[in-house]
Amino acid sequence: MFHKGLIVSSLAVWLVALPAIDSAQAEFEEPPVLSAAAILESEVLKGPNHEVADEVKNNGLFNSYSVTSPFGEFEAPSTTRLRFLVNELNAIAEMKKIETDDTAIESLKQSGANTVSGIKNLFTDTENTLKGAASGVQGLFHRASETIGSREVTDAEDSKIQQVIGFSKSKGKIATAFNVNVYSRNRVLQEELDRLAWADYLGGLGMGLATSMVPGVGGIVLTTSGAARLLNEAINTTPAAELWVQSRDKLLALGMDGDTVQLFLNNQVFSPALYTVMTSALESMKGVENLGLFLKVSLQANTPEMARVITELTVLTAGYHTHIAPLKEIVPMARIIKAINQEGRVAVILPTDHLIWSERVSGALMEISDEPAVAQSAGRELWLIGDLSELATKEFTAAGWDIHPRTRSQLLPGKD
Repeated sequence: MFHKGLIVSSLAVWLVALPAIDSAQAEFEEPPVLSAAAILESEVLKGPNHEVADEVKNNGLFNSYSVTSPFGEFEAPSTTRLRFLVNELNAIAEMKKIETDDTAIESLKQSGANTVSGIKNLFTDTENTLKGAASGVQGLFHRASETIGSREVTDAEDSKIQQVIGFSKSKGKIATAFNVNVYSRNRVLQEELDRLAWADYLGGLGMGLATSMVPGVGGIVLTTSGAARLLNEAINTTPAAELWVQSRDKLLALGMDGDTVQLFLNNQVFSPALYTVMTSALESMKGVENLGLFLKVSLQANTPEMARVITELTVLTAGYHTHIAPLKEIVPMARIIKAINQEGRVAVILPTDHLIWSERVSGALMEISDEPAVAQSAGRELWLIGDLSELATKEFTAAGWDIHPRTRSQLLPGKD
């Protein structure tokens, strides 16, 4: 569940880090208020389990949506996250149709069936520890005592006890059946996954979950393609510790710095799902120079939403490399990245919803356009999964940029 005012985009941080130009010499736009009915498909706007408020606030980069449902009030800080949320709400509705004997399950827990009794107190203590997450500088040392080898348990995972006794395996199987991600931070979804997982683990689930597949948008990052579904299933059904080791080994095989790899994998705002997806995207760009820059960018993430944006940026860049033009290298752009393809063209790829011509965007354009590598390049391209305002389009075009709006289907063809 997302709350207003708590989400900070990594791209917003990037823009704040760039120099602004003299506002007296230019016309800038203020973030607009948009209409959900004008920008969303009908099935995303309203469905049997949700309704999006018509007023949509834009911060110059991303749209923020308010969603009501029978399961509570939700906030989606981007259009991509809204699509996830709709899928999760549909899954929750289907999960609630499955009855479980909660009294019997609680009795089994108390009586010690299936090894639960001997670890109940430790399980409870672990849960309290997870809920009492440290903040600030203390967060750098949080859960040091819980590290397995060099891996730290993130707050998106089940407790170690749940993983050891097999509860997490049941939960992953159920998440896959409903086409959701087991590491979702949607609290209501996690409650339903836990309820059904305990029933399945303790033998209290009386129906086959394979018949309860939920159609609709979703997938691990941006798509519902076969490849994304397979990756989602692998993430859901592979122990988190194994995902950590697999990602570490793959990143090291790509030539990444070992210390940076460990810092990335132990950044707790990256769930096992996010770092596995990001690793998969980086693998698909094998041979591109300076791929390690993505990991360095990821170390700036201090919220789950920033981690998601950086992961999406990596996936979209991999899509460009695979489907648009092979990349030669990745180079810094303020606090994120830009790419140079084999033809010498500079590509800036952003997962934004609606980009406006603000003072910060103007400063970013000037900063990038004045760089020798850009000024002397064979061309410059801006790729967005959303769109731009008329003024932003005019200014970018005047500066010599080839603009490509609404490009999700091009960067990830054949996918939703």
